Amino acid sequence: MLRDVNEKIVMIWLSLLGSPNYRIYRALLSEFGTNAGIYDAFSRGEKPGSLSEFPKAAGKFADRELAETALGFYRKAQESGMNILTYSDPDYPELLKHLPAACPLVLYYYGDKAALPREDDIAVAIVGSRHCSGSGEVNSRQYAYELAKRGVIVVSGLALGCDGAAHRGALGAGGRTVAVLASGADVVYPREHKKLYNDIIGKGGCVLSESPPGCIPARQLFPARNRIIAGLCQATLVVEAAHRSGALITADKAIEADRTVFALPGDVRNPMAYGCNELIRQGAICVTDIGVIYDELGIDPEGGKAHGAVSNGWLIGLPYPLGRVADAVMKGSDNAEAIAEKTELDAGTVAGSLTMLEIRGIVRRNDYGDYSIAK
Repeated sequence: MLRDVNEKIVMIWLSLLGSPNYRIYRALLSEFGTNAGIYDAFSRGEKPGSLSEFPKAAGKFADRELAETALGFYRKAQESGMNILTYSDPDYPELLKHLPAACPLVLYYYGDKAALPREDDIAVAIVGSRHCSGSGEVNSRQYAYELAKRGVIVVSGLALGCDGAAHRGALGAGGRTVAVLASGADVVYPREHKKLYNDIIGKGGCVLSESPPGCIPARQLFPARNRIIAGLCQATLVVEAAHRSGALITADKAIEADRTVFALPGDVRNPMAYGCNELIRQGAICVTDIGVIYDELGIDPEGGKAHGAVSNGWLIGLPYPLGRVADAVMKGSDNAEAIAEKTELDAGTVAGSLTMLEIRGIVRRNDYGDYSIAK
């Protein structure tokens, strides 16, 4: 049984109970109130009724060896200088909290957590084929460079091809970049990117994973990794993607999370352009030049963020949940009740968001109490 338990160890233990671990965690919180209450129930050998729909997790809840495993991961992280960020921490990325039933409870990382997107940051995932063409690599690096130069955080997966080029482009601009791994944060994959891995950590970036220390990459971990790449960002740019490319999984995860998807068009005879062209056919924003991304995300081409024109893309530049509330107002929901119904946010969140949007001069309220976008 665990001794000298702290909050991070408890969260690691909770993350090991099974998937989707956030839903399991919320179920336990509803029954026991706090993390300490959950752990006390475990210590007493109590059987949680809230896990009736998660029978595997219910069985693991009583497993003392699993608790010792959590302690082992915590100690291994400490010994290797690895940092741990949990859902309970104030610095946990806000956008990740709103992944549909797939929010990771624990993130292990090396580097500077200041590279992780905060409330007022704009982050863009840049992904593409591992076997990209020369132009795909150039585009990935160049788009990352231009975005990072303007303060955008570039997120990718450290893979060969487009991912690596995106990280290098962001570093070349002196910007922030985040690499999300399908292995443990201490396992460099692919090995060819050992120097890039070290450069990201050493130059103000961040390498992170939800997988515990020592975890080797496995096929099923890559889609899970891709949801975090998409979930950290307001938007995802797919540079090149063949049929069934992993980059398309990242795009799908972005769509599931109600984020914007951009795609670079390509020659219909080029198999590496198939995925991007298909995404555009399905409604992704066609990127013919970097200005398309600037316009959609409200980025000032001269540097810094611009909020001078109202468009759906501009609203994406707002932090969650302000962007969703403002979007609902723009689409005609003019009172708090209608906004709550449209966004599926609770009344308190809607009220607080409307207040912040009024303070920022983004929405206004008329004499009858109805809201509209400020002109």
